[in-house]
Amino acid sequence: MTIAIADAMSDSLGIHISQEGSGVKSARDVWKSTIATFLAKFIFALTFMVPILLINNLFSAVVVSAIWGIIALAYLSYTIAKADKETPIKVIRKHVMIAVIVIIVTYST
Repeated sequence: MTIAIADAMSDSLGIHISQEGSGVKSARDVWKSTIATFLAKFIFALTFMVPILLINNLFSAVVVSAIWGIIALAYLSYTIAKADKETPIKVIRKHVMIAVIVIIVTYST
């Protein structure tokens, strides 16, 4: 929970500073972007808590959360690939491989 809040806050601060520094958007628009970024990141991070809260076995809950993350990453990669007119399977494969490596390294340490 703490990491979800900290991550959402740091990303929304980054968006805020970036947009404020560009001088293109109004103060109101900068704050809208800041708040939207925080809420989107925080709510998405909370979805990973659902398996932890609902599944009694912690290892199984972590596996379900990891699978959920890979599915979400694959979907977002597909969307990005389509927008960039790239081959979706290549982009999905690259992003999922990186995620799996991160999961393995994190789990093994």
